Amino acid sequence: MNISKQWPQITVFLFLLLSTLHGTGQEEQSSSYSGREGKITVYISGPEEMVNQLETSFEAERGDVLELINMGGGALRQRVWTESESGGIQADLFWGTDPLIYMALDEKGALEEYRSPEYDNLKEIYQLEGNYTIVNERYGVVIYNKDEMKDNPPRSFADLTSPVYKDKLVHADPAQSSTALALIAGLWDLTGTDGEFHKGLIENGLFLSKKNSDVPSKIQEGEFTAGIAPHDTVIRLQKKAKKDGYPTPLAIAWPEEGAVAIQRPVAISKNPARPEANQILAREFVDFLLSQEAQAIGSRFAFVSAREDMPPTAGVPEDLTIRRVDWTVLSENQYNTSDAFKALFR
Repeated sequence: MNISKQWPQITVFLFLLLSTLHGTGQEEQSSSYSGREGKITVYISGPEEMVNQLETSFEAERGDVLELINMGGGALRQRVWTESESGGIQADLFWGTDPLIYMALDEKGALEEYRSPEYDNLKEIYQLEGNYTIVNERYGVVIYNKDEMKDNPPRSFADLTSPVYKDKLVHADPAQSSTALALIAGLWDLTGTDGEFHKGLIENGLFLSKKNSDVPSKIQEGEFTAGIAPHDTVIRLQKKAKKDGYPTPLAIAWPEEGAVAIQRPVAISKNPARPEANQILAREFVDFLLSQEAQAIGSRFAFVSAREDMPPTAGVPEDLTIRRVDWTVLSENQYNTSDAFKALFR
């Protein structure tokens, strides 16, 4: 894929997405309620089986009270922002993309103020100000085909600029994936703002896939040798291969520079017209997502819990070096970041 030909598309996406972070400062409140009393709508992004387990668990004692609409992180981000601009977010709450959109919506007054009783059980690093709450996180890592790289597996992000990976690299398209954009921003901060790392990837023939989940799939199928994407999809594919009794060449290189952490918050949309019963349900669902029960479900699907009292997530090294995106700095420097990205594609 010729990335330079894609830059106009990426530029438009970045402008529309990053410009949200300045917000209007005006509260966006719905004057009507599109749902029905006793059932809440949730926009969610995650593995279908995990979402089904969460729904079954929450409804076990409450009955049919959830309307879950599962979509990719980029689609979720676009949908909530578009709805907030055109009269109000139609979902009662949403969960599953990175913090940037939550910050933008909070700034413009589109989120309900709510602090769950479970908040004090979160690790201190996740106890953030704002009308949204971190539920869990995932890590941007190097994914590779261990059968093809038996003698010289990658150990760092920097290794991917080696000629060994010429035309064998894959990364999700930031114009289509919000997580991919967050990963690029995190790596930009991690590897230096001169952009040499990303320039090296591009010169090495980097291919842009549509979704993050395409990265491990394409590596597993032998189309590419290595790439950058969140760790959780790889662990799920490895578990499936083991369960079904077939080998997989997929492996994770936990980068020497540190894995890039991307949090997944949850928030309740502000809507004065929401029935009281649904307001209660929305808050209960936030509490549930932060509970040990729901966090254990997420951990089984390789997401890392935000709670202090949860065991380590299987497959994630306990001594992992973690590099965290400073979302506030990213939002404040949005135009500089956008200009720097554009410069790479000239």
